[in-house]
Amino acid sequence: MQWNNIMWKHKEIWLYHLQRKIFDLSKLSDMNAVFFIQKQIIKHENAKFLAVRKVTQDNLGKRTAGVDGISSLTPDERMELVKNLHIDHRADKILRITIPKSNGSVRNLGIPTIRDRAKQCLVKFALEPQYEALFEPNSYGFRPGRSTNDARKAIVKCLQRKPKYVLDADIKGCFDNIDHSKLLEKLKTFPLLKLQIAAWLRAGILVNFKDNITEITPESGTPQGGIISPLLANIALHGMEKLVSKRGVYLIRYADDFLILCNEEKELTNAKLAIKTFLTSMGLELSKEKTRITYTGDTSYRSKKGIDFLGFSFVNYKVGIHKSAKDSHGNLTGWMSKCQPSKKSVKKHLDKVKNLIQKSSGLSQKVLISKLARVINGWTRYFAVCNATESFSFCSMRTFYFLTKWSKQKNRPGLGASKHWIQVGNAEWVFGVIGEDETIKLNRHDQTKIIVSTKVLNDSSPYDGRIIYWSKRLSSSNKYGLLLRTLLKIKGPKCKMCKIYFNDSDRIEIDHIVPRKQGGTSEWDNLRLLHGHCHDTRHSKDE
Repeated sequence: MQWNNIMWKHKEIWLYHLQRKIFDLSKLSDMNAVFFIQKQIIKHENAKFLAVRKVTQDNLGKRTAGVDGISSLTPDERMELVKNLHIDHRADKILRITIPKSNGSVRNLGIPTIRDRAKQCLVKFALEPQYEALFEPNSYGFRPGRSTNDARKAIVKCLQRKPKYVLDADIKGCFDNIDHSKLLEKLKTFPLLKLQIAAWLRAGILVNFKDNITEITPESGTPQGGIISPLLANIALHGMEKLVSKRGVYLIRYADDFLILCNEEKELTNAKLAIKTFLTSMGLELSKEKTRITYTGDTSYRSKKGIDFLGFSFVNYKVGIHKSAKDSHGNLTGWMSKCQPSKKSVKKHLDKVKNLIQKSSGLSQKVLISKLARVINGWTRYFAVCNATESFSFCSMRTFYFLTKWSKQKNRPGLGASKHWIQVGNAEWVFGVIGEDETIKLNRHDQTKIIVSTKVLNDSSPYDGRIIYWSKRLSSSNKYGLLLRTLLKIKGPKCKMCKIYFNDSDRIEIDHIVPRKQGGTSEWDNLRLLHGHCHDTRHSKDE
C-alpha cells in the first residue's frame, strides 16, 4: 500500500459514524457502549492512519519538532509510524519553548514528539465526542465548530436589552496548575486511556534542550502545545456554568477566560464565591490582577466604559425610543448595545503596523506590501464580525500616514511621496506598484466588508450528524478570507477531489484546475476548493 493511494474517504466515513454513535450514547449515559466503541477506535488502523495524516499533513504546527528532532516525514515513514502506533501507557519527553507575553511574563509551550502527537490525536478521536455531548452550551474555547465569534455573539445577546454588572475573570496559570489527581478523577473513561493520559501529564519536560539540558517532572498542569491539552483543560473546567447559572445570571467561558453577567451586583458576590470554591477543588485560583467587577452601561454613544473580552469591547448606551431595545414584555428599555474592537486591540495592531513599516526601510515596495497584507488581513478578518467600521477607518488613516513617511524616506529629496502611489479605478493614492504581469496593491482596512454571522446553537456539535449545517456555517466564518468564503457559497462546502464535506478543523485550500504555469487563470470556472491533504496529493501526482 502506498500513502498517496490510500482510500481516505472510506476511513473518514468509518470514523465519523463511530464518533456520532459515541456522541449519541454519551447523551443517553450508556457508558459501557461508549467505552466499547472507543476501544474499537484506538485499536483500528483506520483511525491510526487518520491520526498520522492529521499530525503530519493537516495541523499548522506540523513542522515543529520535539525532542526527537523530527519535523517532517516521508510517505514511507508515515506508514511505519502507523504500524508502530499503540496506546502503551508510555510518554516521550516534552520540549519546552517559552513565548514572551505583552505584560512581560512568558507562556510555556510543551512540544511532544511526533509519535506522541499522533497518539494524542488518536485518543482525542475517541474521547472528544463523548465530552462534546456533555459540555455546557456557553463554553466556546478550543471546541470543534465553535470560535471567539460565538462567544462574542453570546455576550451581545445577554447585553442587547439592558446593561449588566460583569465579573471579568481570568484563571491564574490554568494550564500549568491543574491538579493531576483531580483531573484524572473527573475523567470518565476506561483504565487504558486513563493510564495513558496520566503518563502524558507526568512526562518529563526538557528545558534548554540545545544548551544545558534540565529535566522537570511536572506535579500539576497539562502542557500547552499538546493536541489533547485543550480538551483536558475543558474537562477540568466543566461544571462552572451549571454551578452559577440561574435566571438573570449568565456565565460565558472561552478556555480559561470567562465572564459572569448579572442584573444585580449582589448576585456577583455569590457567583464569585462559588467559582472560587470550584477552582480550589481543581488546584486553581482566580488572578487578582485580571479579575474585576464592572458595569456595561453609559449614557454616551462614544462610551469609554464597558467590558473588554477576547479583543472586543462591549458597552450599553442610552438611546431614544426609535433605537431602544425591548424587554420580554415588549416594553422599551431605553438602552442599546454596541460591540467593537477594543482600544487596546487597535493600539496593539497599529503599533505592529508601525514597527513593521519602520523596520522595512531597506525592503522593496512589493515585499513590504506582502508583509503588511498578512498583518492587516488577519486583524480585519477577526474583527469584521462586529461594529468595526469606525475602527477600520481610523486604522486606514494611520496606516496611510505611516506609509507616506516610509515613501518620503525612500525617495530622493524633492521628489515627494508620489512614486509609490498609483491610481486604481476611481481611487487615487493607492499604495501599490504596476508590474509587467499584474498590479500589486495594498488593501486598506476599511475595504474589508463586515460579516453577518449567526451564533452556534446551544447544544449543537459537529458530531450530532448535521453535516451540511456545519459545512454551510464555514461560508459565514471570519476564519477565512472573502475569496474562500465566496467559493464556499458558489461551489458548495464539499471537497471536489474526495467528495467529503468540509468541517471546522479542516485545512481548506484554493486549487487551480488548470495550473497557472500551464496558462490557467484565476477566473471562477478555473477555481475549486480542496482539503489541504487532497491538495498536497494532487500536486504530488502532478510532479
